[in-house]
Amino acid sequence: MNRIEPIPNRENNDIFFLDFVKIILPYKWSIFFITVIVLLFTTVYLYFTPSIYESSATIKIKTDKSLNKLALKDPISSALSQSDASNIEQEIAILSSFYISDKAIEKLNMKVQYFTKKGYKKNEIFVNPPIQIQNITIYNNKITGKEFILHPEMNGFKIEQNDKIMSQLFQYNKEIKMKDFKCIIKKESNFSYPIYFKLNGSNRDIYERIVKKRLKISQLNIDVSIIKLSYQDSSIKRANAYINGLIDVYLEQSVTNKNRENSKVLKFINQQLEITGKTLQNSETQLQKYRVKNRVIEPTKQSRLLLDRLNSIEIKIEENKIKKSLVNNLLILSQNSQYLENMIPTLKALNEQPTIELIQKIEDIKQNIDTLSIKFTKKHPDLILLETQLQKKQNKVYGNIKNIQQNINQEQKGLYKQKKKNEKKLEKLPKKEKQLIQFQRNYDVNAKMYAYLLEKKSENDLKRVATLSDYEIIDSAYSSSSPIKPKKFMLLMASGIIGLILGTFIAYLRNRLSRKIQTMRDIQELTSLPIYGEIPLFLKKNSAFEVLEHPNSFLTTYFRKLRTKLQLITNKSKGNSLLVTSSMPNEGKTEIILNLSHLFQLAGYKSIIIDLDLYQPTLPKYFNINSKKGISTYLNHRDNVEDIIFKTEYQHLDVIFAGEDISNPSELLLSQKLTLMLSTLEKSYDYIFINAAPLMVVEESLYFMQFTDINLIVIKENFTKKSFLTNLKQSIELYDFKNIQLLFNTSKLKEKL
Repeated sequence: MNRIEPIPNRENNDIFFLDFVKIILPYKWSIFFITVIVLLFTTVYLYFTPSIYESSATIKIKTDKSLNKLALKDPISSALSQSDASNIEQEIAILSSFYISDKAIEKLNMKVQYFTKKGYKKNEIFVNPPIQIQNITIYNNKITGKEFILHPEMNGFKIEQNDKIMSQLFQYNKEIKMKDFKCIIKKESNFSYPIYFKLNGSNRDIYERIVKKRLKISQLNIDVSIIKLSYQDSSIKRANAYINGLIDVYLEQSVTNKNRENSKVLKFINQQLEITGKTLQNSETQLQKYRVKNRVIEPTKQSRLLLDRLNSIEIKIEENKIKKSLVNNLLILSQNSQYLENMIPTLKALNEQPTIELIQKIEDIKQNIDTLSIKFTKKHPDLILLETQLQKKQNKVYGNIKNIQQNINQEQKGLYKQKKKNEKKLEKLPKKEKQLIQFQRNYDVNAKMYAYLLEKKSENDLKRVATLSDYEIIDSAYSSSSPIKPKKFMLLMASGIIGLILGTFIAYLRNRLSRKIQTMRDIQELTSLPIYGEIPLFLKKNSAFEVLEHPNSFLTTYFRKLRTKLQLITNKSKGNSLLVTSSMPNEGKTEIILNLSHLFQLAGYKSIIIDLDLYQPTLPKYFNINSKKGISTYLNHRDNVEDIIFKTEYQHLDVIFAGEDISNPSELLLSQKLTLMLSTLEKSYDYIFINAAPLMVVEESLYFMQFTDINLIVIKENFTKKSFLTNLKQSIELYDFKNIQLLFNTSKLKEKL
């Protein structure tokens, strides 16, 4: 059986939204001001925050995949090249390292930054500053990044630090000595305004504190060997200059490394050529002498096959000798961690990828050690751990190279065995032919090795003459004229939204913490008393005669609705009594009494208004009747009921005033004569409207409610205290009242057509 999901009550959601709007509406100006304040703070922040621009460039790493295939066949040719794009991450790590950035920082001279102040904002001078600070020596690293101010004077300048101007007058172009640093300040142009400057420290300090955070290097696409470099700075020119400088240093370093490797290989080839050349010359001389002496030119076919086999073995033996020389050189380099990177080309030639990866890990560890060494001493646990790891991996590199050496020696032993076996076959040949083959073999092996070495020398000479970097610039440094941050428009939009949300939250919180009733929901949460309706008395001032003066107004419509409800719940043909009160004066009860009585008398119902508010009587000012008679004189037995009833200018409306001021209103209101008066009036009038004193002023009004048919208590928005409803609830439960209803006097009602 399918489960039927409940349908969300859209009406409840709408009511909740309307209630929420009613809650925050009284605080609309505070919400507005909070939003404006947040926007103002954001504007100030954006004014003082320098714009950051981004410069980007792309470089391509050239590849030569055929080199890996040549590795075993041609070790010297493989060793000549360092080009390999198989490890883009390694190239990114090199570009990100301090080693490359150091030279770029030095080229750009980032050790000092100069600023001027205009308005309340500082602007950096990157090009042609009026002063140049040189020969800087910092004694206290805590001043790096701190601000100093140079104040020009007639005969020199003064320095301000930490809001204190030093009394000493310094001279331009002369060394100045201060507590934390010394330098020479050269004057490049005339100026009369203060110059702000920052000392950024050494190149390492600049790299760690500034460059490292702003430099981003990544592979543009996983399928292509293209690297993107990005650098962020407050100056477009400096950002472009730094990226271009970094690329130039990287390319120069690539060419330098290739030339260094080429020189090493060339030296090795020349040594081998000299040795092999002498050996070739001797073997050629011996061969010629033997041929002339014995009158033989070429060996037999069988001897030729044996000769070729021996030549092949000899060439492999010679190649292994070259490999052994390379490995011996690696063993020397492996003893010092500073030269491990120089081993990579030779290791590639020997196809020793695991050892290459091990060296790359060592370089990463060394970089971590350099970074931590800035902050900590050598005794720090992290540095001790890294040093231990570094030593272990260096030992492993040495062990790997020893294994390569052992493998070559093992292969060499096998080749010598094959050589010896074939030489035994050579011993069985006739004496003359055997000697001829030996001379021919020596000559062929040396001739091939000599030709091979000459070819490699020629290749290396060409590479040394026209050395090119393994990297190609695709795009030089470029940047947009628009800053990448701060995003001013987005920040202003976000701050406006945040200000609005913050203001709304504070408004809601103020409402929850407020002691006064502000919305219908507040009433519903505090009491279960029925809410008779809402009346928008706030909309107009002097609304006591609204239904007479403006019969078609929005407010009159609400009073008519209220009259209809009263007619529906009253079931007596005569003497329907309606008491209207509130918690405190000025909550609108008198205006409600007057307008309701006018509506009923206009409909032909005989109505009377009784003013029971003996403390603050208000009815006389609404009628042109001047008399001291009223409730007080009746209760004091000075007048009868007939004596205190006054006709008004309206045909069906009479009124009983409060009467003259008395000293004991509470006792009089508890008199039985009041109930007798009510019984008498019920026989003569259709509707009796009683204007009772506020309950928090005269509690006796609560006592009188038991004798009336309907009791309306007016609750005024943002005026009536929440505690009143709590106390009223307790009183109602105590005396078991059944005929009390609430009327909410609110300004938030909207006309519904």
